[in-house]
Amino acid sequence: MIYIVVAVGITAVIALIRLYWLKNEMKRMHHQLHAYNQGLTEKKIDLRLYESDLEQLAIEINLLMDSVADAKALRTRTEDELKQSISHISHDLRTPLTSILGYIQLLESDQITEDERQEYVSIAKSRTKRLQVLLNEFFELSLIGSMNHELKMEQVNMNTLIPEILLGFYDRLNERKGEATIQLTEDKILVTADESAIKRVIENLVSNAIDHSDGPISITMEKHPSKVVLFIRNEAKHLKASDLNHLFDRFYTVDRSRSGKGTGLGLFIAKSLMVKMNGELTAELIDHKLVMKCVWRTKE
Repeated sequence: MIYIVVAVGITAVIALIRLYWLKNEMKRMHHQLHAYNQGLTEKKIDLRLYESDLEQLAIEINLLMDSVADAKALRTRTEDELKQSISHISHDLRTPLTSILGYIQLLESDQITEDERQEYVSIAKSRTKRLQVLLNEFFELSLIGSMNHELKMEQVNMNTLIPEILLGFYDRLNERKGEATIQLTEDKILVTADESAIKRVIENLVSNAIDHSDGPISITMEKHPSKVVLFIRNEAKHLKASDLNHLFDRFYTVDRSRSGKGTGLGLFIAKSLMVKMNGELTAELIDHKLVMKCVWRTKE
């Protein structure tokens, strides 16, 4: 009987000691969490007493701390991007608006000739159209970023749509110094996509090629098993390999002076729309030529 009493006593003592250690370890965890929440440390929870349930609790707390850190980093990046976006938008809108106001003031003068008046009106119209393009791009940017913006996915006949889009660039392509070649497949191609989004993507890519190259431009459409590929190639001697990593970034321009040729939104919008259509848009630099590659999936 005495042995049973001794055994029970020893067990009770061990249990009390273990409970004491657990309580102290929980106090340590509390102090560590308090310091973390107060921003005094970024150190994760560590244990001195390795008890399975307590260890699992510490692991889950550390995972939560990782999630909080990631959320803070994302919020910081988002805020920085928003500030940068506002700065770029303000700059891009202010430039043509200032120019328009300047020419309106010139038109109010009684000392200009009729020829000068017509020239100023023409320039003001051009700047107004530029401002309209900017506003449309910024509006489209806000739509793409909206969670409620959904594309209308349907069967699209690429054999009729692509020539129709390229026909709209006939004058601009002919006015260029460099030669433009277009090769389209005669194979029937149907893709599941948004027709207006496809049009916007190709318009942005072709406009980018025209605006940033005086050399030859090549547009080729090829049919492959289960996909159709559109290549747009143009000379890009000013482009560096390092630029390819940022080419589809929002507001990115190779010309750091931002001389008014573009907002840096065209390629970003094109990439975003391709992703929404479950397609692909990539860029390569081959022999000083920029090669844009659009891929849509087809049903065989």
